[in-house]
Amino acid sequence: MKTFFKTTFLLLLTLVLLIRCGGSEPKHFSYTYVLESTRTYRLSLSIDSERHYVVEKQNIRFEQYEPYHAEGTLTDGEYARFKSLLAKSKLFDMNDSYGFEKEPDQPVADMIYQIACQADGREKFISIRHTETMTFSRHFTELLKYTNEFISNQVKE
Repeated sequence: MKTFFKTTFLLLLTLVLLIRCGGSEPKHFSYTYVLESTRTYRLSLSIDSERHYVVEKQNIRFEQYEPYHAEGTLTDGEYARFKSLLAKSKLFDMNDSYGFEKEPDQPVADMIYQIACQADGREKFISIRHTETMTFSRHFTELLKYTNEFISNQVKE
């Protein structure tokens, strides 16, 4: 009987730890993604837990182009996908910066990514200086891919 309780306790403890470590979806959040080519353009997306989004595109070098600005409401599918990817990517466990450690005196790379996430009272800011050798978790990569696809679908040329 003692063994049964020990086994049951260990199974329950393992289950609780697995669920807790899996990354829960935030209830209240905002997510901002900025992709900037330091010499030519800037793309950004902001979303929040109220399903609002803002997409902006700005040509830095070519001032004759009007900046693009669009606002809207995420569909149920888009909202669910963003919320799931934000939880799975575990942004709050990531470093604050990537790619700035090596050769800090070198000019900034062509591509800079900035991610800001506020969720359930916590804030995280991540800056990424693009290099060829960077690797990230599958879920974080999926978040970036989905974000870029969403922006591409919204931006009108």
